[in-house]
Amino acid sequence: MWLRTLTRFLKNAAKPVSVFIIPHNGMPSVRFNLPVMFLLVLGVTWTGMTIWAGYIAGRHFDYYVTKADNKILRTKMAYVSEQVEKGLAYLEMTKRTDSQLRKVLGMDPAAFNREEGLGGPQESDLADFRKLLNAKASEIKEASLNNSIQKMQEESRKRLSSYSEVTLYLTDKHNGARATPSIWPAEGRITSSYGYRIHPLRLSTEYHSGVDIANEAGTPVLAAADGVIRHSGWAQGYGMCAVVDHGFGYSTLYGHMSEIVAKEGTPVRRGQTIGRMGSTGTSTGNHLHYEVWTGGLPRDPMKYLQVGGKRAGNFAGLFDGIFGGL
Repeated sequence: MWLRTLTRFLKNAAKPVSVFIIPHNGMPSVRFNLPVMFLLVLGVTWTGMTIWAGYIAGRHFDYYVTKADNKILRTKMAYVSEQVEKGLAYLEMTKRTDSQLRKVLGMDPAAFNREEGLGGPQESDLADFRKLLNAKASEIKEASLNNSIQKMQEESRKRLSSYSEVTLYLTDKHNGARATPSIWPAEGRITSSYGYRIHPLRLSTEYHSGVDIANEAGTPVLAAADGVIRHSGWAQGYGMCAVVDHGFGYSTLYGHMSEIVAKEGTPVRRGQTIGRMGSTGTSTGNHLHYEVWTGGLPRDPMKYLQVGGKRAGNFAGLFDGIFGGL
């Protein structure tokens, strides 16, 4: 059945078809007799060529669009690369500043790197990155750029951690300096020094655990450092006595006062008046008995008084300028 149909179709396709061309300018008409099969083949061929031409044109259009996009992308990558290079250079400067700051503060510059591990941009990394920038934009590798950005992020994290450590170190030094007795607790003259002496009343040799500063009754007695009043009241032998706990292992004692103005449990600052000089307890005259204790043992107060002088503070003054608001 299908063979008969195909045969009939081929016979009909082989029959000619007349095509007339009739011009409107008086010229004679033209007649073409073309087989139906020829017209079908011509139509299919024309359609195929049209589709192929459109496909080729589309490919060329996509190529030029992609080429333009790549050019824009490479230009952007070149700009980003320059910015990354600047960032790496600034991080290298902060790294050197960090090292110098640690040296000035007495911190081990290499300790931070030992704890965190080696990393961050080195001089060789910056040199390689500059070589990359000197190349054409099309030669900039995305992997190299990502690697440099990763190094910059890692170094930024390390610098932030390092500066946080420096801040904590300074804060600890500041608090330690504020807790170190470093000013004269009262104006006056030294009448008895630290160490063994002849007791003025018993006339026997005894260990004097502080220094005696003599002056007129009512002379202000000042806290030698920041701290908290742990005792405020009468003590056997010391009379009216105050004990200040400064933290960091330091404490000071102020004896023979005529009046205590700071209450027990209250915080005090260096230079704050905590009492008045007098002659209470075992005393032969108006004076202040002053002791400095560290690690649970009395120390020679003169070692601390000599640090700052009668009116000056010690190294804490430097930190006061930095942490004045704390």
